[in-house]
Amino acid sequence: MKVLFLLSDYVLHNSLLTHYAATRPGDELAVVKIPLVLKGKGRRGTAERILPQLSRRFAMGKLVEYMSLLTITALPKVLARGAIFRRLRATCRRQSIPFQRAENVMSPEALAFVREFAPDVIVSLCHQILKEPLISLAPLGIVNVHPGLLPDFRGIQPYFWELSEGSKRAGATLHLIEDESVDTGGVLARTSYPTTPGMSVQLNYYLTIQCAARLLPDCLAALQNGKLNPEVQAENEGAYYRWPDSAAFERLRTQGHSLVSYRQLLGILVGRYDGHRADSTCMRDKV
Repeated sequence: MKVLFLLSDYVLHNSLLTHYAATRPGDELAVVKIPLVLKGKGRRGTAERILPQLSRRFAMGKLVEYMSLLTITALPKVLARGAIFRRLRATCRRQSIPFQRAENVMSPEALAFVREFAPDVIVSLCHQILKEPLISLAPLGIVNVHPGLLPDFRGIQPYFWELSEGSKRAGATLHLIEDESVDTGGVLARTSYPTTPGMSVQLNYYLTIQCAARLLPDCLAALQNGKLNPEVQAENEGAYYRWPDSAAFERLRTQGHSLVSYRQLLGILVGRYDGHRADSTCMRDKV
């Protein structure tokens, strides 16, 4: 099977690709990396658009998180943990995986790369809204890795809102992208685990991606074999969340959580959470 990954330029997304490659070595893979910028805005334009929507404390917290991630991308070489935080381009180079960088996933250059690769299925974990003709380019469709539990947590940074809203569980949802609407397509599978006291948003995201990475190979294999029956999401279920405001940030703190924890980041780096497993996994198998 030929699988194309659309991944944001974020170091923790690397594990989604590396785990899949190790689990299904016979599949042919390709990657389109999408920088964390709005279409046509660049880094400065993206900051000018998004920063006014954020509370000052949340923005400062995200800056601290970003600087921390920049630091730990260098440390793994010393601690022999390079595969976890290695950049996507480096991973693709090591494994001879075709690689393309696209600021706009709907650009002619990106679409030409996808057409030339001719994927059977596309896996998406990025911030841009996908549209036609991209949606129809893969016969098996586009499987979106949503880092939150649908339909309860749609929208932006669900892994933040799970903790801020006091949810007892967090996890990932694999669903189809069927049109240009956000987080509404048929659900193929879910994987979840209990939230814990003191869990940071960064750790929650890391655990979410790790659980999604373990679920993805089996989900795509079942999809390829026609064994899945997507669950239709009801329009009136769940909620759509936008960028966290000051009130959401205060709720996060009240719940006993934080945006980032240096102790937990170090734990990720040294493998403290490698044994973490979801305690609930469900695929929508056909009866």
